[in-house]
Amino acid sequence: MIGLINGQTMLPMPSAKLVASESTPDKDKAHIFESSIITWTKQIKNVLKLEPEQALKQGNDPGPLTELEFWEKKANNLNSIYEQLESNEVQNILRFLEGNKSTYTNPFSKLQKEVMNSRIEANDNFKYLNTLRPWFNKLVDSGKEFNTTHDLYLPIMHLILLIWKRSKFYNTPPRLVVLIREICNAIITKARDFMPGPAIFQLISSEETYEACEKLATTIDVCTKFKDAYFEYKAKAENTWKLTTNALFVRLDSFLERCHDILHLTMTIVQFNKLAKIELGGTKGKSLTETLNQIFVEFKKTVE
Repeated sequence: MIGLINGQTMLPMPSAKLVASESTPDKDKAHIFESSIITWTKQIKNVLKLEPEQALKQGNDPGPLTELEFWEKKANNLNSIYEQLESNEVQNILRFLEGNKSTYTNPFSKLQKEVMNSRIEANDNFKYLNTLRPWFNKLVDSGKEFNTTHDLYLPIMHLILLIWKRSKFYNTPPRLVVLIREICNAIITKARDFMPGPAIFQLISSEETYEACEKLATTIDVCTKFKDAYFEYKAKAENTWKLTTNALFVRLDSFLERCHDILHLTMTIVQFNKLAKIELGGTKGKSLTETLNQIFVEFKKTVE
């Protein structure tokens, strides 16, 4: 297990009792130090292989603040590892093993370079992504009215485009896919809070279906405007955002499709509810009115 100090990675040092004695043969010391190198390598690789896509793959639909937290944590861990690898204790161990021509020194040296490069990337990504924090905080703020959420889309996309153009690392399709999908997750969460599924059927049962229609239409409009903002800035990216729409909006499109289905249902209910107030005249008016009433009764049963 990786040790932690203040949330940062700590590499376990070899036992001082085993290596402090001058009488300990170099062969035994080398064995102890090589065992430590093996442990460090495994722990460091566990940190290096962490990627933000893993949060999406876990299926808990993370929001965009998760992306910021990931890079902040990874940067802190790699900074901690880098400082420890540069410490006198570790350097002395590596020099000892190099002097004894250990086969572990070259692979570990490559791993050190990998730590340094990944550390630079993680710090750079967090520096740029952190400029989005105020806007993401507003996006997930439960106190902000849902129907004004679209006011945040253009500033968010503008910053994302600036990051894409200026960052040395956060300018690849996989990075953009994760971020856009997490923003979509936050929008869907707010939409579901604005118009929860059970609330729709409560409005239907209390004969306030028209209000459900209005809220569903608002939900569709606000969600769709994020896609509009994305395509507006994709055009400004000058053909560098070469991503498939499905990769970005797979969950948002599924959510919108469901909203359209339920909107169609509620609008149908609104139309059929008019049958309850219709009375036809003429010679066949009475029988036709009864037929309409029967249709309305059957429809209400179907809705239930």
